[in-house]
Amino acid sequence: MGTTATAPADFSVFRTLSGSTATLQRAAPLGEGMAISQWARTARETLGYETPGHHTLSLYLHGGDKSFRVGQDSLHGGAGKFCVLPAEHHSRWSMNDPVHFLHLYIAPQRLAREAVMRLDCEPRTLELRDRTYIQDDSLIDVCRRLLGTDWSQPADRLAASSAAETVLHHLLLQGVARKNPQPARGGLAPGVRRRIMDYVDAHLAEPLTLDELAGVAALSTYHFARMFHASFGEPPHAWVRTRRLARAKTLLLSGKGDLAGIAQASGFGNASHLARVFRDATGVTPGQYRRARASH
Repeated sequence: MGTTATAPADFSVFRTLSGSTATLQRAAPLGEGMAISQWARTARETLGYETPGHHTLSLYLHGGDKSFRVGQDSLHGGAGKFCVLPAEHHSRWSMNDPVHFLHLYIAPQRLAREAVMRLDCEPRTLELRDRTYIQDDSLIDVCRRLLGTDWSQPADRLAASSAAETVLHHLLLQGVARKNPQPARGGLAPGVRRRIMDYVDAHLAEPLTLDELAGVAALSTYHFARMFHASFGEPPHAWVRTRRLARAKTLLLSGKGDLAGIAQASGFGNASHLARVFRDATGVTPGQYRRARASH
């Protein structure tokens, strides 16, 4: 799978702030599933976030001492204070004084991938903790590196993305809680199953690997294969072969294209490979299947 940068505007907290009284000072993508922005606010305002669908790390740079999160009125902002806002959180903020702040946006899939790579664990067993106005000296040091780079310059963008990776690692080590593990017999979550099905259908003409599908599910390869079998009743390679055969049948019935083109479009590579697998599965060759259906 290719790696594409995620624009700040792809994150809903960024869009919410863009429609508020806050002034955007600068913003940049930091690779796949991450972006950064820096803001200033002078006007009083109450602002809310409702299940934004992504994680946000917020750092107050200057001011904000009179501002607070509604419902946690005893906690106030101020320079050097962080908030960690998980993807599914709900919050309202009473902004009562000027404040400059930094935001790092993280897609859940990106954090999940890091959990697999760095901790070798199933991401669904981890939960990013919702935290308001905390102080963390190690995070301050990393954010100083983020602030000290020119995000518009390619060389500095690399330094900034490296610092953001350090923040990800810190959040995984210090900012997550373990959920009670779900039994493997439950298989993949419905949303993950749909994501896998859509991905496979969109990439049937290409070589597919177990590692690639596990990455789409944001699981380690071992856990993905085990839970895939629990969900679909067969291992991934057998299920994908069935989808390839279904694609080949559809193309054969359409009457368009020769066997070589159909083989390539359905992921069998060449006509002889398609003929062998097709005959083993159906008892007839692709040509016989097309002629028999055409005669009805």
